Amino acid sequence: MRKMLIMLAIVLAACGGSDATDTETQSAGPSTDGLDGSALSAPTSIPVSEIGSSHVDPPVSFDQHPPIGGDHYPFWQNCGYYDVELLEGAATHTMEHGAVWVTYNSSIISSDDLAALEKMTQDNGKLLVSPYPHDEPLVLSAWGVQQRGISSIDQPEFTEFIEAWTDNPELPEAGVRCTGAAGIPPDDIRSLADGEQVPDNFD
Repeated sequence: MRKMLIMLAIVLAACGGSDATDTETQSAGPSTDGLDGSALSAPTSIPVSEIGSSHVDPPVSFDQHPPIGGDHYPFWQNCGYYDVELLEGAATHTMEHGAVWVTYNSSIISSDDLAALEKMTQDNGKLLVSPYPHDEPLVLSAWGVQQRGISSIDQPEFTEFIEAWTDNPELPEAGVRCTGAAGIPPDDIRSLADGEQVPDNFD
């Protein structure tokens, strides 16, 4: 446990201490069309200044799922492709570092899209990909913004979202790494760099 506390202290130091910010409201893009011709809603956006960003111990809760910010765990979830659900409190911290979190429903997303997502994480070190129990094939989330209604990675909005919100310069921790904390893709979400494990009460 002592090693765990030391590891969390190191992780916290890498974040630069306080996560507070007074950034202005994010702007969301215009509505576009989905692959089936239906209207694709503009991304949901919350002013960064209105999002809690404290480091907290469990339990942690969020106003929406997948979350797009809020008080979160002191350690982040390492970026990469996962085939198991993540610790939301850790994944939220990863987004604070400027990562985009792509969540998928494994029962309805195509196998080609899944393979492409895994490849994307090898080329993009700020991409976090994992399954999530939502009813849509894909949901894209970043700190303060979320895009729903995308059914395939072939839609231009998929790439546009990642390009627009990765390392958003308005975030105080944009550019901070999302490695060296918790997780070893594709199926280990609790291993820390020193071999210790995130305690079970962090869920």
